[in-house]
Amino acid sequence: MSYDPEYKTKEQAEILKRLRENPRVGQVRLAAPKDCNVGQNAQGVFEKDDVPELPVRGCSRPGGCICNYEPVLDDIFP
Repeated sequence: MSYDPEYKTKEQAEILKRLRENPRVGQVRLAAPKDCNVGQNAQGVFEKDDVPELPVRGCSRPGGCICNYEPVLDDIFP
């Protein structure tokens, strides 16, 4: 299967939407692989409304961007 940046954009937008809607998520972490300099420069922990869009613009990683969003939880128990 070949890399489809349009699918990646849509997939990550849906993940980010769910993270933003989840009241347990206080912030969002953008995680990048070690072999991606562009992603490494973009990674970090962000407020829900300030998260950079994925795939990372300018990514030249062979096989395409594999950065992802991870929740930073405020509340881990019900």
